[in-house]
Amino acid sequence: MTPPAVQFTATRELLDGRRVLLRRLGTDDAEAVAALHRNLSDYDRYLRFFTLSPVNSNELVSALLEPAVGQYALGAFDGDRLIGTANYKVAADPTVADIAMVVANEDHLCGVGTALLRSLAEIAETRGVRRFVADILADNHLMLKVASDFGWPGERSSQGAVCHLELDLPRCGPGASNAVI
Repeated sequence: MTPPAVQFTATRELLDGRRVLLRRLGTDDAEAVAALHRNLSDYDRYLRFFTLSPVNSNELVSALLEPAVGQYALGAFDGDRLIGTANYKVAADPTVADIAMVVANEDHLCGVGTALLRSLAEIAETRGVRRFVADILADNHLMLKVASDFGWPGERSSQGAVCHLELDLPRCGPGASNAVI
């Protein structure tokens, strides 16, 4: 039996005072997701996808937005503009999920990523996920700092230019972290 979709909508205040809407992404958001990724700087694209080559927008959007068991994609909206996404995909072990995140360059250091990651963890926990895993380039200092600042127990190992993170998800309710990305 397929569990019902987790619905999530929340408003969060960013460090600069803006209020953003966090909600599950759906197929109606395809153009906004494509635009967010299309407008990434070369450096941000490299940090997110480990390559400077353009990503296949259609494949990316489809993979992110098509409803599937064990997947969830969350977006942060400043008015009508999508300013960040975070998603997870459950691994072979249903208590473990791979995560990925991207925030528009002009919205870095405002708390967008922190709000997305904290909310994604809350959602994942309701689905039985107990651990997030991610491969992050060692050059991605912002994301590595956030993972560290959250204070979630876990493991970090380096594999050349890539850091592999495994983060246990403790209670992720409000106040669980002061991390900012």
